[in-house]
Amino acid sequence: MTTPEPAKPVPSYTWWGDLPAHLVTKTQLADLDLPRQPGGPVRARITAKSPSGRKDTFDLFDIHESVPTKATVAQLAAAAARRTTGTRTCEQCGARPEIPCTKLDGWLLCRTCAHIARLRAKQKAAAEKATAATDWAARLLDDEHLAVVAVEYTHRPPNDTGKTRTPAAARITAIDTAGATLYDATLRLVGPRTKGVPEGAVDPEGALAALRETLAERNVLVWDTEFTPFFGALHRLKEVTRPNPFPSGYKRQQTMLWAVLDWRADLDPRTGQHHMPAPPTTAERTLYLLRQLAGSPAVQHLGEAPLLGL
Repeated sequence: MTTPEPAKPVPSYTWWGDLPAHLVTKTQLADLDLPRQPGGPVRARITAKSPSGRKDTFDLFDIHESVPTKATVAQLAAAAARRTTGTRTCEQCGARPEIPCTKLDGWLLCRTCAHIARLRAKQKAAAEKATAATDWAARLLDDEHLAVVAVEYTHRPPNDTGKTRTPAAARITAIDTAGATLYDATLRLVGPRTKGVPEGAVDPEGALAALRETLAERNVLVWDTEFTPFFGALHRLKEVTRPNPFPSGYKRQQTMLWAVLDWRADLDPRTGQHHMPAPPTTAERTLYLLRQLAGSPAVQHLGEAPLLGL
């Protein structure tokens, strides 16, 4: 006697917008202008909020496998006549969708118009946040003690198993709001005999001490978490155990990512969520972007200054 193969799990979803058009619930089939009912097995499931706002799990069926309900044409006509409102015509575009329109802000809207209306509401909210981001950037540019700091890594290829290796080195730069260089050094993040370390990379010991001294009286602006691999590498480099070179205290450290995200107000047309901006990577580009946020005129040259000796 052969043992039957176990049934394969059906696909699962967590957001209505991810569903292919052919997957619908039993209720959605019944709500069609010419109602239908499942004619095949459950093809997927979704765990998400229902129209009432309650989160639940719903079975999904293939609309192409559905069959008509037993309702006669006369019964369908009688049900249509009993409707007190015309829920099958969009009051914005005039479309006549198979499923009932959605009531939104007093309008009966098809799915497309409802989606557009929700996107417009999110765009309006995003625009308000963009103004706050501009004010934040202007305050930072007025800070004569601000240092814009960035890190660029020298990466090594993955090992034979495909695992990511520790970066070989990190170039750390810091500039002031005029673009003058405060600090520029490439720090070795692996052992001195490790291949892939760029020429001129220095031991972290003295370099971090110089960075700490440079930033001691400064407020610091970084992009976001680009220093996480740096400190992780220092931790693995066991001979390096010393204090964080960045200043601590109220608003001594600022991150820029979320302000840029608000300022760009660039929403995904499918989800209405903000597009994540790409990192500027260098200190010069970070300052350039900060000036854009603040509404300052763009400059062609951010300034040159001799590097501080280590």
